Amino acid sequence: MRRLVRLALPLAVGLAGAWLGMSVWGASRVDMGPFVVRLDTQFGRGVTDIVLPPLGHLTANTHSAPLRLSATLLDVRISELTRELSAGGIDGLVARVQADSGHALPLHAFRAIAVAGFGALLLGALAFRTRWVPLVSTILIAMSLVGGSEILALATFRSGAFATPTFSGSLALAADIIPPVRSAATKFDEFRAQLERVVDGAIKVYTSIQTSPVGEAGEIRVLHISDIHLSPLGLEFAKQISDGFDVDFIVDTGDTTSFGTPPENVVLNDIASMGRPYVWVRGNHDSRAFQEAMEKLPNAIVLDGTTTELDGIRLYGKGDPIKPPTIERLSDAVFESRVLAVDPFVLSDVERAPQPVDIVAVHDDRMAQSVAGHVPLVISGHFHVNGSRVQDGTLYLRVGTTGGSNFATFLPDEGIPLSAEVLYFEPGTPPRLVAYDLIEQSPKTGALTVTRHLVEQEFGTLTPSPSPSPMPSPTETGGLAGAASRTP
Repeated sequence: MRRLVRLALPLAVGLAGAWLGMSVWGASRVDMGPFVVRLDTQFGRGVTDIVLPPLGHLTANTHSAPLRLSATLLDVRISELTRELSAGGIDGLVARVQADSGHALPLHAFRAIAVAGFGALLLGALAFRTRWVPLVSTILIAMSLVGGSEILALATFRSGAFATPTFSGSLALAADIIPPVRSAATKFDEFRAQLERVVDGAIKVYTSIQTSPVGEAGEIRVLHISDIHLSPLGLEFAKQISDGFDVDFIVDTGDTTSFGTPPENVVLNDIASMGRPYVWVRGNHDSRAFQEAMEKLPNAIVLDGTTTELDGIRLYGKGDPIKPPTIERLSDAVFESRVLAVDPFVLSDVERAPQPVDIVAVHDDRMAQSVAGHVPLVISGHFHVNGSRVQDGTLYLRVGTTGGSNFATFLPDEGIPLSAEVLYFEPGTPPRLVAYDLIEQSPKTGALTVTRHLVEQEFGTLTPSPSPSPMPSPTETGGLAGAASRTP
């Protein structure tokens, strides 16, 4: 019995030491083409995890060895990615990633063996002290366990397992829409058709019931959208709303794209097909190159320190000062200070406008804090949360995210509804906002809700009047009350 214990103890200590070494020192940070990836190896079920923060991760049963392999995407060098795609297309990019991974994976495998031995050395020194035979045995056992498992994983690896992965996180929606790759287009078409039926049906029912003063002849209807983030479902949602509610024009307060790269200009085709005037201001995810491309659309009106008038409503807009986050990464404090620095310029532009401004449109309403009391309405997005408040007689309306997603460029996050607002104005001099509808659609179930807000009933009679006290400096405010410092 005592002999059995002497034999089993180095095995147990070696196993524990290998686990300790891989847990603490086993991760490798490697470059695979334009992607920065963290590789991890640990004892566990024979699966491979691909982690894509903040979207979620997918898991595939790829091998029979008792090792869990993990690859976590840490960063994407967008400029390098764009160059790779321009030079060699998808095939060239894949070849580059395969070549880089071919160099990185063996080094990571040797690292796992080495740190397993080091972990066994530490635990073995505590367990056996100066007894060299069991200590050396412990180190060899740890390295053999990891090395043998890696050889078995390589021998039994099934790359085809990624054809049927398990999705979790917000990627769980992908399992419903695109199970096998071959049926992806069909399933997405079915999802889009269902979305269209639900939206069309709900709109027809809702607009046929007049339970408020809204709907009188001559009213002006404006669709407010924001933060589409390249979502095709978000663009389709906006199109359905604009058609169903027969809006006069659309105002998009930015973040139409996600990374500020040339390939994202493809969404301009959808905007051109809206069939209505499309007023747009730049968000912090939109590049100036995208803005220049937007200006070329016949139905687009880009506002960047400028004004326009549509159906008797005068609008002023200002583009966000922040460059897309993949180009310039800022701390929250610097991000906020740059946004707040635009505020006095927005107020100056509004005060110098030749005619009174009816709507100020910005991506982040911290850019327009000082116009409180100078204009009737400020509309914005950015925070991915619907909201409303009144300051000095000015109504601030935030719409959530029309794309219903963070960085997803194809599929919405099932936990975030698609959001839009329809604003109803009574014609006159000046035109008066009498109501707005908050419209939300679940991308998972298709459930649609429309909540009507009567402005006078909810907020009282609003008469803009500047506060007699001076506005605090940006360093004193720290942003709008209740606002997060930034969003994705």
